[in-house]
Amino acid sequence: MTKKLNDKIKGISIGLDKSTQLKDLNGVIDEFKKETDDKHEVKVSLTFETSQSTLHLNRIRKPYVTLATKDGKEIKKDRTKTI
Repeated sequence: MTKKLNDKIKGISIGLDKSTQLKDLNGVIDEFKKETDDKHEVKVSLTFETSQSTLHLNRIRKPYVTLATKDGKEIKKDRTKTI
């Protein structure tokens, strides 16, 4: 039953207090990515306010179409080099 529920979750927001360190969030982010299927990618963002911070994890549907060159080779988008 939890697998069906996890498939329906598109995003979560977690409120954090000032004492939370970024390295403490790695486990939460890794678990959310592990439960996400191959059809989606995970977008991670943080918002900082004066009294608290919020961690946003969203599942975004990957496009159905892939780019290809004239000779038919697929162009793979490298997401690791984003700034």
